[in-house]
Amino acid sequence: MCGFVVVKTGTPVDESRVQRRGPDGRGCLTREGFEFYHYLLHVTGERTLQPFEKGHVVCVFNGEIYNHPFQRSDGEVIIPLYVKHGVEFARHLDGEFAIALYDFERRVAVFATDAFGTKPLFIRGVEAASYRSALPGMAVPPNTTLVRQFDGAKEQAFVNVAFDFGNQSERSYDRWLTAFSGAVKKRSTSDCFIGLSSGYDSGAIACELLEQGMPFGAYSIRGNERQDVLEARVERANSALLELSVDDYENEVNFLRRHCEPASFLAEAQMELHCDDLFDDPGAIGSSFIFARARAKGQKVYLSGQGADEILSDYALTPKVSSLHGRFPVQLAPWKNFYGGCQRAYLTKEEYVGGCHGIETRYPFLDTELVQEFLWLAPELKNRYYKAPLHEYFARHEFPFWEGAKRGFGADMNLTQADEARLARLFAWRKRPGSFPTSLPQ
Repeated sequence: MCGFVVVKTGTPVDESRVQRRGPDGRGCLTREGFEFYHYLLHVTGERTLQPFEKGHVVCVFNGEIYNHPFQRSDGEVIIPLYVKHGVEFARHLDGEFAIALYDFERRVAVFATDAFGTKPLFIRGVEAASYRSALPGMAVPPNTTLVRQFDGAKEQAFVNVAFDFGNQSERSYDRWLTAFSGAVKKRSTSDCFIGLSSGYDSGAIACELLEQGMPFGAYSIRGNERQDVLEARVERANSALLELSVDDYENEVNFLRRHCEPASFLAEAQMELHCDDLFDDPGAIGSSFIFARARAKGQKVYLSGQGADEILSDYALTPKVSSLHGRFPVQLAPWKNFYGGCQRAYLTKEEYVGGCHGIETRYPFLDTELVQEFLWLAPELKNRYYKAPLHEYFARHEFPFWEGAKRGFGADMNLTQADEARLARLFAWRKRPGSFPTSLPQ
């Protein structure tokens, strides 16, 4: 979870939000009319400031690369891969990443995102940044490499990961289960943590971490959960069971409004749900509450359940946002939430809330091998149960779960009626479009 900005020399840059993604160091470089700024969150290897520079190539990078050995930093493999494979180098990366690479000999800029665009990347011409607040521009789509000439004469775009949707012949969950174990293992560290609910996704990650013997932090918010399932999991995972007061809630809203990158994340995804603005979302507020406590304990890596709803069920239990409605067809093609819709909305939330706390968010359910194994499952296996592979996983590991139910993560579920009345005053400013108070009402 680093941040970066690349602009033409002399361009003013608002670093106030993007620098929070990387609180462990700031790297700067000026070269041939460009200024590079990188904000480091040190997680893997040695503390290595960016940009990376070799010969006529300069690169900045945000995320994690899992499939190439390195000496000091995983990002050091990017330029050698570019030298070897050219602009298609991102096809040889397994990880979660946003990359901006500049070749001053060929006079081209190369921008690359991972298969689901987990890390934010915005571009304006040949300038790039992790946040729009630092550089107003267009978002680079997920699973994309864009190549732009410095003079703007030509642009090239291509897909990085070619998923196979046509072959649905696998008749066992075994390969998916093995891939799930691998997806969690490659992302887990001794300072990782999760938000543990009574739902499928966080429960599966917790179970797998326990199976692998990996130390991890766990935080639960009592909220609107299935209490017997939650309490059984809390005991197994030694999770901290939290409850938010209305003061806690207000504090997190204040924190997010001051430090978090703003985003009308649900509105942008054309979703007709309970709120439009990230600062209003109970899930974002609950996540922020957890992230602050984890960061205070030195835990920097959050394993998120994001992607399971979008890939394994397409929100079967939320018909308003579902295309498949829980039935995967024989003729399968990418559905709206596979790359866009809810996927984009909730990745935005995870990245922006995690970013303002200096937390790196990793996504086991969006591992490319794991997603491909799911696509290869026969339709009858996909459709056998709600989130069928996870149902099978829980059954095999005898881990407590609430069959066929979905629980959204929301901090507001702890609040009393009096608290809710106070929060109604807190959010009264929403009725005045464009009006955001400098202080919140009491």
